Amino acid sequence: MTIGEGKLRPASQVPRRSLARSATIVAGFYVLSNIAGFLARLLINARFGAGAEQDAFRAAFVIPDLMFNVLAGGALASAFIPVYVGRLGKGEVDAAWQLARAVIVIVFAVLAVLALIAAACAPVLIQHVVARQFAPAQVALTASLMRIMLIATVIFGISGLLMGMLQSNDAFLAPAVAPSLYQLGIILGATALSGLGIHGLAVGVVLGALMHLGVQLPSLWEIRSPLSRLPHPRLPIRDDLRQIMKLMPPRMLGLGAVQVNTLVNTTLASGIQGGVSAFNNAFAIMVLPIAVIGQAIGTALFPAISAHAARGERTQFAVAFNRALNAVIALSLPAAVGLIILGQPLIRLLFERGAFDARSTEWVAFALALLAIGLPAHAALELVTRAFYALKDSIRPAALAVFSVIVNIALSVALYPAFARAGWLPFGGLALANAIATILETLILYAMLVRRADGLAPRAAWIAFGKHGLAAVMMGVVLWGWLQLVGDDAAATVAALPIGVSAYLGAALLLRSEEAWLAAAIVRRRLKR
Repeated sequence: MTIGEGKLRPASQVPRRSLARSATIVAGFYVLSNIAGFLARLLINARFGAGAEQDAFRAAFVIPDLMFNVLAGGALASAFIPVYVGRLGKGEVDAAWQLARAVIVIVFAVLAVLALIAAACAPVLIQHVVARQFAPAQVALTASLMRIMLIATVIFGISGLLMGMLQSNDAFLAPAVAPSLYQLGIILGATALSGLGIHGLAVGVVLGALMHLGVQLPSLWEIRSPLSRLPHPRLPIRDDLRQIMKLMPPRMLGLGAVQVNTLVNTTLASGIQGGVSAFNNAFAIMVLPIAVIGQAIGTALFPAISAHAARGERTQFAVAFNRALNAVIALSLPAAVGLIILGQPLIRLLFERGAFDARSTEWVAFALALLAIGLPAHAALELVTRAFYALKDSIRPAALAVFSVIVNIALSVALYPAFARAGWLPFGGLALANAIATILETLILYAMLVRRADGLAPRAAWIAFGKHGLAAVMMGVVLWGWLQLVGDDAAATVAALPIGVSAYLGAALLLRSEEAWLAAAIVRRRLKR
């Protein structure tokens, strides 16, 4: 909804151009969030390196993340938003508000109980489930960190729902700012609370979660329904709750499969000291373009396509999705090639200081190059999955997520020792397994979506992939030649970035990419102002 003259307007009635504006806002703050995240990671790496303490810190996230995503916050939020948007699309604002209140209470209660149980069982969970190859002292450290982080999980359960509500009401600013404040909390943990050692980071996670929630409350107050002032509202939302409960199990299955994969990766990587943090650092670097490209566009797209689906507007649904997918393709392919070619010099430039040494750089760069192969698939998967949720179909994404995780785990178990036997860093096998499994999942799920929704244009998407893929390869050749010519020191690495962008855009324009011509037209208009 947007606010004007005291009335609320459903997101479904927002002009189409607002999608681009919303995506720009979200993408801009995703960049800010990831800059803050980079600073936090830089401070953590410089202080702890790719060693035992950071391994414990990263492993401590596994159970809290599993709880949030699988059992309450993530699954419930994904099932809640389409139903909530459906109420808004019908103009039933009071019923939508009451539904939101009921779901928030459920999420808080479920997560609070689960957090208490997990805190009591923390050492057993770490020793026998999360990181079975950790030494006893590292198990105890990880368990103590996990207990602190469980507090943040309960907070995020509420905050995640508020983000979905605000985005559904066309209020993108506060939800976009929230991740940056979460990273600020971690930065405070690494600096102001550095006297607490690695435990200061865990406390910083909780502070970040509180700020993530707090920044959204003023915006929530602005869009509040008149119903919120009634002491005992009674509106027919039982059917909505039943529909949410029906949508949840497939989503839980899909998210659970992803978390099992994370668990397997952590368990395998814990066999080499520094392996957990090296793999985590590589994945975090890859998440930056995924967040800026796939998540930003997908977040802005989701309320709009949910509204189109709720009203049966198939043509509008297909047009919005096709436009978004082509944009993701155009942006993700050069990002993947850039990370493969420039990964090691960029990591050296950004992270190599303090306890993060040349060995750490080499380890992270190796995993990153293999993970980046699947980057375009990761970004596209954000859109395809949201399209199914907008159609209130969570079964297919869940089934494919399970399939992907089975493939990922099988490949991880096979490739981890295979890489070790070949004399390569074994966690590189985990990265390659992730890329292969994600590519397969995205291709199959997209094929299902084409059959499920009318009007999608797979041929246009493949043409866009071919053009931008060729342009990205040409960019990669230019970057490789540049590094061979002048070396990979700091100055050469910084200069490589605009060179790569120029090479890619030039090649894309020569290949008559619609997205490149649109970008060039926008730049020309900006320069004329």
